[in-house]
Amino acid sequence: MAGQNWTIAADGGHFANPRLSSKLRYHNTSKYVFRQFTRPEPGFGKQRGETIDFDKVSMAATQGGQIGEFQDIPETKFSIVKDNLQVTEWGNSIPWTGKLETLSEFNPSQPVQKVVLNDQKKVLDEAVATELKTTDVIYEPTSSSTQAWNVDGVAGAAGVGQFNFFHLKEMVDAAEKGIFGAGNTGNIIPPMPDGNYALVLSVNAARGLFDDPEYQEFAKFTYPRKLFNGEIDEITYRCRIVRNNNSAALSETQGAADIGQAMLLGDDAIVEGVALKEELRYKLAVKYGRDKGLAWYAILGFKKPWDYSTDGEEHVILFSCST
Repeated sequence: MAGQNWTIAADGGHFANPRLSSKLRYHNTSKYVFRQFTRPEPGFGKQRGETIDFDKVSMAATQGGQIGEFQDIPETKFSIVKDNLQVTEWGNSIPWTGKLETLSEFNPSQPVQKVVLNDQKKVLDEAVATELKTTDVIYEPTSSSTQAWNVDGVAGAAGVGQFNFFHLKEMVDAAEKGIFGAGNTGNIIPPMPDGNYALVLSVNAARGLFDDPEYQEFAKFTYPRKLFNGEIDEITYRCRIVRNNNSAALSETQGAADIGQAMLLGDDAIVEGVALKEELRYKLAVKYGRDKGLAWYAILGFKKPWDYSTDGEEHVILFSCST
């Protein structure tokens, strides 16, 4: 039984030790950073199948305008692109024995529940980040005041210089204009419902921004109105700044200079389909109650609905470089 290993000292201490402290200490617990930006996709649920289609409606192909008294009203068209979101199973579990439960100074289900819930949050948040990082639009720092753009989803430049206020402004300006470097024109990135973008920073990227004197001066005239987990500073240049300290979600070591990744998110950047919301499940009685266990389990999926290559529209900009 794999979970029984956590009673051995090398894997977490022995609960039946008569000199064991009455306090249990845990590794840092996770909070959702990326998942809080998902939008639930309607239509999923039990007995609904594992895939749901959704339509993406384009803007008008040609723009209207003024017409003369005797002119016909011009006609235009739009396109509808079909896409889909698929759900899959997720989960993890920790077993223990009835003997351990009987002899332990602590009820094993209490620390197990904390560990399992922490694992659930970490796994699902990383899954959202992984999907967001499939964006086609990549912003690459080539110095502290220059950049390169790629709209094929592949970082090409080696990267020089950490994230700073110049790069923040360039990313926001590009989102508002829908222009991602020379020759790369698409639709604008819509802001969040409150009128701002979310800027998620790795630890290294956050340090680069906060050490920038220009940012420090600008931040004097802003004020906090925090909405999100991990939000660490005031609304700055139309951005809510959120810090992420999970390097599996945003890398801290891009390029030769250990450049930290960052991500600018607009509205409708990622959707979530839930057939079965995550839940805790106890192991049913096995071996006459001698085997115990606790699991988290869910049936869900995540999808970035917009792609620059197919839609001419992208709601995520990734600050990164080649490794």
